[in-house]
Amino acid sequence: MYDTVVIGAGIAGITTAYWLKEAGQKVLLLDKKGLLAGASGAAGAFLSPRLGKGGPLQQITNEAYLFALDFYSKTVPEALFRKGLARIPKDAEDSLKFKEFEKHLNIPFTLCGSEALPFVSDETMKYGALCFKESGFVDPALAAKKLTEGIETVFGVEAAPVKAGGLWKIENFRAKNIVCCTGAQRFPVDVGYLEIGGLWGERVDVKSRAEIPMSLHRRISVSANIDGVVRIGATHVRGAAGSESEIERINALIVEAIKMVPDLEDQLLLRIYAGRRSSVSDHFPVVGALADLQKAARKFNVPPKTLQPGSGEIPHIEGCYTAGCFGGRGFVFAPLMGKMLARKIVADEEVDRSVLPDRLLLRYLRRGSARSL
Repeated sequence: MYDTVVIGAGIAGITTAYWLKEAGQKVLLLDKKGLLAGASGAAGAFLSPRLGKGGPLQQITNEAYLFALDFYSKTVPEALFRKGLARIPKDAEDSLKFKEFEKHLNIPFTLCGSEALPFVSDETMKYGALCFKESGFVDPALAAKKLTEGIETVFGVEAAPVKAGGLWKIENFRAKNIVCCTGAQRFPVDVGYLEIGGLWGERVDVKSRAEIPMSLHRRISVSANIDGVVRIGATHVRGAAGSESEIERINALIVEAIKMVPDLEDQLLLRIYAGRRSSVSDHFPVVGALADLQKAARKFNVPPKTLQPGSGEIPHIEGCYTAGCFGGRGFVFAPLMGKMLARKIVADEEVDRSVLPDRLLLRYLRRGSARSL
C-alpha cells in the first residue's frame, strides 16, 4: 500500500517521486525496464536557457532552468558540471534573430567573440556567440541513482492500473494516487485527448584530448570535456522517419562537431544513445491532474470560451496525474514540474495554468473531436 505510485522512471518520474518522498509520502517508482531506460537515458542533459522574444514558453522554461541549476547543485552536486555554455548562431540570418533575442533575456549572459573561444573554429564563430557562464549539464545516470535513494523501485512491470474501491491497483500494489510519467510511450490509462508526439534524440560519447572548457550549441550540442569524455547530441534527429542508418546519423553528428571544434577530429567512439522525446503541439510541459474525457464530453459537448484550464467544473479522474512532454529539455523542466505536481498531490496547491493537461482537453472538445463518444 502506497500513497502514490509513479509510473515511469525517466527524469520526470524520478523528480516527481523525489518531491513526493520529501513531502513525507510513501512512494513506489515503477518502470517496465529500469531507471532512465527511455529518452532520459539518451539525453545530453544540457541545462541551457531558452532564447526567444519573451513569450510565456520562454518565461516558464527559463524559470525552470534557474530552478534546475539550483536543484542539482544542492541535491546531486557530484552529477552537475557547471562549465558554461555558448549559444552560437547558425548563419547570418540566425545572428539577426540573436540580436532580437538579447533584448528579451533575463538570464545573465556575455557576448563572446572568437578570442574568448579559441578552441572553436573561426568559421563557427563568424557571428559571435551568447555565453552563459552559469549553464551546465548533468550526468543522467549518477543523478538518477542519487535522487532515487530511499525510494522503493520495482522494474519489469508493464503497468495497467485499475481503479477499484477508491484505490488504484497495479498487480499487487495499491495506492491512492498514480502519476503517469511514460514519456512518448503508450499511456497506462485511457486519455484520448492527449495527443503526444515525439522526436528522436541521439547522443554519442567520444573519448578525446580536445580542450573544450565549456559546452557549445549550434545545430547540435557539444559538451565540455570531462575526464577525456565529450558528449555530442541533437534533439531533432528524426531517426525512425528518415532513410539514413543509425551509423550515418551518428557520423553526421561527429562531422558537425568537428566543424565546430577541429581538435575533435582525433576521437574514439565510446557509446551511442537514442531515445524518443515526448512533446505536444504547443511545446509546453504537461503537468497536473488528468481529466475524464467521457464525463467532460457529456458535460460540455463544446466547452464555452470562458472555461479555463484548472476550473473546478472540469471532471478529473480521481487520483490520476501526469508529468512529462518536456521535449529536449527534460532535465531542465523536471525538477520544477516535479515539485509543482507533488505540491498539487500533497497540498492541493495550484499548478501553473499554462502546463495543465486541461488546456489540451478543452482544445480537443472545442474542435469537435469527442462528438462520437
